[in-house]
Amino acid sequence: MVQRLDESKYLHYEKYRGFSLTHEGTVMAEDIHEKHSLLVEFLKMIGVDEKTANIDAEGIEHHLHPETLKKLQKCINIVKNSHELRIMQET
Repeated sequence: MVQRLDESKYLHYEKYRGFSLTHEGTVMAEDIHEKHSLLVEFLKMIGVDEKTANIDAEGIEHHLHPETLKKLQKCINIVKNSHELRIMQET
């Protein structure tokens, strides 16, 4: 797999010496991390425990369309802002 990522220009690989991510690899890794975090946050919001949310997010993140992820982010923001607004009004 490391060799395939090297061929795809996502990392620099030297046999027996290790590897490092290229700029493209770093961008891809950050994108994957963002998707995973977004899905975990949503799953936890609906009551899924953190361990299960991480496991489920790993399976889901590879199958969602980018537009679906944008809509999910909007939904999370609405819920968070609504919750924060209620807290501010209560104090």
